[in-house]
Amino acid sequence: MEATEPHPTPPAEGRAAPERGAPESGGLGLLGLALVLGLLRFARLGEWSLWYDEVLTWGDSHHSPGGLLNRAGYWLVRRTVELAGGEPTEFNLRLLPAVVGYLAIPATYWAFRPLAGARRAGLAAVLVAVSAWEMQWSQTARFYTLVQLVGLVGGGLLVRGLLAGRALQVALGALVVGGGVLFHLQAGAVAAALLLAAVVAPPLADPAVRRAGLRGLGILAVPGLLALPKVLEAWSGYADKKAAADTVGSVAHFLLSTGWYVTPALGAAALAAALLILLRRDAPGRFALAVAAIGTLQMAIASAAATVSAQYLFAFFPWVALVAAWPLGSPGLAAVRGARPALALALVLPQLASTALYLTSERGQRPRWREAVELVEARRQPGDVVASDPASVVEFYLGDRDPRRVREPVDVVHFDRFNPWFIREPVVQGKSVWLVVRNDTLMTYGEDLRGKVRAYISENYRLVKQFPVLVQGRDLSVDVWHHR
Repeated sequence: MEATEPHPTPPAEGRAAPERGAPESGGLGLLGLALVLGLLRFARLGEWSLWYDEVLTWGDSHHSPGGLLNRAGYWLVRRTVELAGGEPTEFNLRLLPAVVGYLAIPATYWAFRPLAGARRAGLAAVLVAVSAWEMQWSQTARFYTLVQLVGLVGGGLLVRGLLAGRALQVALGALVVGGGVLFHLQAGAVAAALLLAAVVAPPLADPAVRRAGLRGLGILAVPGLLALPKVLEAWSGYADKKAAADTVGSVAHFLLSTGWYVTPALGAAALAAALLILLRRDAPGRFALAVAAIGTLQMAIASAAATVSAQYLFAFFPWVALVAAWPLGSPGLAAVRGARPALALALVLPQLASTALYLTSERGQRPRWREAVELVEARRQPGDVVASDPASVVEFYLGDRDPRRVREPVDVVHFDRFNPWFIREPVVQGKSVWLVVRNDTLMTYGEDLRGKVRAYISENYRLVKQFPVLVQGRDLSVDVWHHR
């Protein structure tokens, strides 16, 4: 059995050593700042309309489709709503993800401090606190913040196990991370990335550290193989529903959407920091970089088979933030007066600006479904037909938020790019029809079909009102049309 407290090889000049003892000056100050800024997650939490997947969360928490591996997330959201009074308001549905997203801030600092030092961990926590991407998923009734928090807690245990040469603790940390599959499959990718990084890029050049990683991987080999069929079954179901028609295009979509949400500014900073880490042969930095790189590679490979968007890399965002923050601990930077605050501001301010836009002009990056439905509800007459794509959101707001009607709409005619001409039938029958359309959804129809559908709508319907939401090139506006 390996020693419980190895004696790591001292780092070479210019290389960062994992922090031992008292925290570095400024680290706790950055954490305090992060905790204050992180409260923005609760700003306007119940103001934005729900979007499609959030409505499905409420419906599926009562009537889960077969084959769901992540039932725990649905149960927790439903239980939170019940504890908050039982009404599935926007605030109640989003409360749990917001609280968990806030807890990810101190968890980031705790997980990274032994590996990177307090300053870097503190700056990474600030970046997690102010990221508009983190804000979005903290204000969304889905389970991505739960996966991220579990990944940070388990990752912190794994890192501490590595640095102490304790294989059992390494295995326990990875097991905690992998348990996040109860919320989303990406947790398995996080666990795999951590274990692989421990083997190929251990955070110290001590043989005991590499042995701990290898033995931790060995301990989990049998449980991992036993769990693999269930994970593959869940992935197969997803891949069947969202198979990639164009492999190159699907991979490009994943990479571009990831760059968009990480943001070009932070992504460029992380790439520059990665280059410095590699040039300086910084072992702790290489480990952090390996976790982020392996995670990205896994998702890129998966995107070749099925549509994988940036959210499936969300649990890795704190690791990207840590890599971007890595130069903050550079001895060379410390020698230049004011360089550390300047670097921190250069990383944080663009993220904070994006969050400010998210909370103001971008209106939470949510289509204004609720307002559109309220207009239709106020003006429609008995016998009027309501149609939408997707029908579930409009049905949710029209149907007293009944979870039974989310997957099986009663009051709303559903049309989509596969059957767009359902909207003709009530018109042919001479009925009064209300059409609720999101412009961004029409963009998925294909150019020729989209042109025909838009022409049909403009020729047969009158635009009653538009509810605009413009988000940096995306048109999330909802239009309400009426045919009499």
